[in-house]
This record gives sequence, C-alpha cells and structure tokens, in this order.
Amino acid sequence: MGSYNVGRLFSEIERVVKSDVPVTEGLLRVIQFCETARPHPDWSALRSLDIGGDLQQLQRWLETVMRPMPPPALVTGLWFGLFNPVVQGRVTADLHLIGAPYSANDPDWLFRQRWGEDTPDANSAVLDAIHRVAYGRENGLGNDAEYPLCLAYAALAVRHVAKLMGPTLLGDAAQRVLHVGFDSGDFLCVGAVQRTGLIFSRNREVMT
Repeated sequence: MGSYNVGRLFSEIERVVKSDVPVTEGLLRVIQFCETARPHPDWSALRSLDIGGDLQQLQRWLETVMRPMPPPALVTGLWFGLFNPVVQGRVTADLHLIGAPYSANDPDWLFRQRWGEDTPDANSAVLDAIHRVAYGRENGLGNDAEYPLCLAYAALAVRHVAKLMGPTLLGDAAQRVLHVGFDSGDFLCVGAVQRTGLIFSRNREVMT
C-alpha cells in the first residue's frame, strides 16, 4: 500500500468508526481519503454498495450465532476477524466471530479458552463486493481498496450492530470488548459493550 501514509489512513478509519456518523457516510469518508491519495476509476463502484441490506444480514448472522449458543460469561472479548475464504472456487472477503476471556495486558488473550470456532461466517455481500472490485481486473485497486475498506466497513458494521444488539452481545458478561481486524494483520479495538451501552476505547489496540 505504497499509495498511502498508513498511519494517517488508520487514524482516519479509527476516527470515523469512533464517531456517530452512519455506516454509509463513514465508509464514503474513508473512500474519499483513499481516492485523494490513489486516484482510480473503480472508486465510483465502491461508492454504491448496498450497505443497508448487508447490515440487516449481519444483524441476522449475529442473532443466529449469539442466541442459540451464547458465549459463557467468562468470554469478555469478541474478535470479528476478516479473512479470505474460498467460496465456490473464488477467493472473497468475509467476517467470522470468536471470543475468549479478555485481558488488556495479555496480547495472546484470544488464544486462551476460545469460544466460537464452529460459528458460521457472516456471508457479507459488501465485503465480497469490495474484494470483487479490488481484484476484478488487471491494474485494479487490489489491496489499496481491500485493506482500508474491508477494515473500515467491518468496524463500522460491528459498531452499528453492537448499538442495536447490545444486550444480546453482552449476555451474562460484565462487558464484552469488541475487536475488528484481519486475522493475519492490523486490527482496531472499537470499544466495549457494557450495561450502559457501547463505550468507545481511547486506544486503538486495547480497551482503556
């Protein structure tokens, strides 16, 4: 991603996620940031994704995951992981969910007493569309689109559904810290669902 100042890009993603801007507006702001640094005709296709329909799908997915098999109270951290599954012979982008007891002082918290390894993937149409546009033609945007837009959209979507489904996500836990990121790379600590609602983290990596 030589087109971007990665530090500024990540700060822009964090800024829009930890704000009250709607998901669509937040994603458009990130697209504008990226397009300024990396002009390309494919950004226009990425401005017209069906965000509303996909947010409904993600809410249904979380309800399917959390209601019949809720994590035990000791699972206080949730990881919404971005990855690249192969679906019907084609590589795409999607989101999965696992959890574990959270510790801000332990970078390996996710690998202890893990919950949710058999949960279904989100089947996000927006993440799939981002991947299709990014890699759909020679000289496309590639990772210059996939990295910022998948991370931004996933984090914005998790923020959105967390506000709608706070009690369902919280369950019997005192709080549940929400992380969104690439299984093999960068991530963002969005915040924590508590009894009073979603509280944004002041730190991009841990809940503070």
